[in-house]
Amino acid sequence: MNGDNQHPGAGQPDGQWQYTPSSQQQPVNQVPTAMPMPAPQEVQWTASEFVAHNKNASWYGLLALGAVLLAAIIYFITHDTISAGIIVLVALLLGISAARKPRVLHYQVNGGGLAIGEKFYPYAEFKSFSVMQEGAFSSIMFLPLKRFMPPISIYYDPKDEERIVDVLSFYLPMEARAHDLVDSLIKRIRF
Repeated sequence: MNGDNQHPGAGQPDGQWQYTPSSQQQPVNQVPTAMPMPAPQEVQWTASEFVAHNKNASWYGLLALGAVLLAAIIYFITHDTISAGIIVLVALLLGISAARKPRVLHYQVNGGGLAIGEKFYPYAEFKSFSVMQEGAFSSIMFLPLKRFMPPISIYYDPKDEERIVDVLSFYLPMEARAHDLVDSLIKRIRF
């Protein structure tokens, strides 16, 4: 050894080993850094804004019957006509909403965020996304960072799923998620 590496006790007052680089030592080769992966390209498609289930007259009849029964129970328990009236009003609004047909919207995911029709949502508004199976259909649910913002779901052609997920995975974490109780109820009543 050239005296570059000294072992314990050799000329050291406290007996500790110390490395002293020599002047002839070559600089350490740095490991080349990996080239950053290019961002995936944008994906555009058109799809229905939600899955529409056919509702016949018996579905609306059951909704009305359920609303009247629930309103009657609430009235007999509380003797409050306002509470009973609100239940009937909510059922009426639910029936009107159920009769609405879905629009076909233009969707786009790119480096900036998600565009649905004329609305744009930057990725910074979401904490993650999940691919949800809904029978024969799949959707992607975006979980928002804001507490009172509802999750946003988008539908797509199954052949586009891989490309859409590739773009989204570059900007947001993907999380496995199951349908919650409200989603299961809505699916069960075919809303």
